[in-house]
Amino acid sequence: MELFEVCTQVPRGCLFQSLFFWKSSEGGGAQDLRVVREDMGLCEQCARLLNDFRCLVKAKAAIFVQKLRDAVIKISDCCCSKKALASQEKPYELLRHGVESERTSYLTTAQSRVPTAFLETCCTLLQSEDMEVQRTVSLSMLRLLTDSKIKEEHVIEMGILEPLVDLLQSGDRTVQCNSSACIALLASSDSNREAIVSSDAVLPLLVLARTFDPKVQQNAVRALHNLTKSERTMCVLCEEGVIPVLALLLQSADSDIQFYSCSAVSNIAAASKHHAKLLQLGDRFLLKSLVSLMGSSVLKNSTQACQCLRSLTGSGEAQQQLVGLDWVYPLLTLLRAPELSSSEAAIMLLSELSAHPLNRESLVNLGVIPVLGELLLMYLPNSTIVSHCAITLTHLCDIVASQETVLETECLTGLLLALGFDWNEDDTLLSVLACIHSLTSFDSLRSHLVEKMTTSHVGRLVSISSESKNSDLSFAAGSVISKLDMNDKLLKPHHRAIVGYLMRFLRNQEVRFQQLAIATVCNLKKGGGLDGMTCLSELERELNRVRQQTEHTRQLLQMLQQDTCIKDKS
Repeated sequence: MELFEVCTQVPRGCLFQSLFFWKSSEGGGAQDLRVVREDMGLCEQCARLLNDFRCLVKAKAAIFVQKLRDAVIKISDCCCSKKALASQEKPYELLRHGVESERTSYLTTAQSRVPTAFLETCCTLLQSEDMEVQRTVSLSMLRLLTDSKIKEEHVIEMGILEPLVDLLQSGDRTVQCNSSACIALLASSDSNREAIVSSDAVLPLLVLARTFDPKVQQNAVRALHNLTKSERTMCVLCEEGVIPVLALLLQSADSDIQFYSCSAVSNIAAASKHHAKLLQLGDRFLLKSLVSLMGSSVLKNSTQACQCLRSLTGSGEAQQQLVGLDWVYPLLTLLRAPELSSSEAAIMLLSELSAHPLNRESLVNLGVIPVLGELLLMYLPNSTIVSHCAITLTHLCDIVASQETVLETECLTGLLLALGFDWNEDDTLLSVLACIHSLTSFDSLRSHLVEKMTTSHVGRLVSISSESKNSDLSFAAGSVISKLDMNDKLLKPHHRAIVGYLMRFLRNQEVRFQQLAIATVCNLKKGGGLDGMTCLSELERELNRVRQQTEHTRQLLQMLQQDTCIKDKS
């Protein structure tokens, strides 16, 4: 305090010059005193006093800095300060505040919540014409959003979105990169997407998505991707021409740009009303790009392309356009991918594509069936893979060549293992039963399947038929039993249960169950499966009841037809 009072008594110009000299000189010898005397016009005594003043200030400053350093070290080493610091985030540089007439200085903050006044200042500075200020403030906003120092909704409320959108059209790449990254983060919130689209940000983002700067492209495409996550904003993007831009970006050399553009196309393809726009690009451009990307060495990109194609194959037009394209080999590679999610995406697409008759022969010839057998054994507990493998096999079993291939592979073994598994989802078991039933339509496959079956497999079929609360499952299991030529060795442990579910079917009000029960009895009787059963009398009585009921129904129908004919003649 005393030093300050002394300094205030020295003439301002003299003090300024002395401090300037102090800063620009190193020593304090006779030569420095002579320079002071000559430059400042001081006498020798005043020059010496001024030099002593300089030395005093330097000494005091050194002592002060050392004491401050010692105090900070002691405080930081104390356990109480460590606990306090652990609950706070480290301060970091937020922004350099630019003023046109002065140097830009750095503003820092360590607050977890940024004050409103600070954001108002940022909003003003974003509109500055100084390019350095734009770079600094846009970067600061990006850091605030990235570190969740500010809520995205708050940015919209404070009116910061509009200057950010304006900066998208800046001539500076750094400013464009920062502002597009900010908008991409803002677009991750569903409530902000409407505001972004309403602020006319779409066209500038489309322009930046086609720029040659990969960082700017990445941020612009990320923003477009996030905007496709809402139905309304997605529609606006499609109207503004986002589809051709995204299709071109699928062929980008940057894997991140490929991923975000493909994800955006997948979001659009999830809505069938956009399929026409997606598929109308000339020369099947979109589908060719997706098939090419499905062969990418970057697994997340190939998986995303696969998911996108699956969304599109719900359209008959997409199925037609895919005929002739080389998609089988990339799909086979993806089926064997190390990541489960990739294999799931691939098998789901395969089950869709195998439904198209024109694809089936090429799938069989190019070796899909052995891969299905591998997947059934490898991913048995996985309901997605097992069910879609079964669906695909059901589609392909009509091809003659597939029947031999099924015998040579592990498909039947995998299906029987899946049959014995206790699935949580009825749809998975239903797919497995439908596949087994389709395969039993062919003599060679049916006999081979019976050879592989054990009494436990038969017991599982009987149990599903008699105990399942799902009528479709009961019917599917009963249909499989009705087609198999099983010997008494397989059936004997389950005689009573078989009669029980047949009785249940005969008493069912649905005609399909009654007909299935009658067909099963006939098939079992033909194969000797009913021999030795001790509980056939009740089954015979129920069959007679159904026969009489059927005969009565036939007579009623005949009478009705006769009455109708008489009325027509009259």
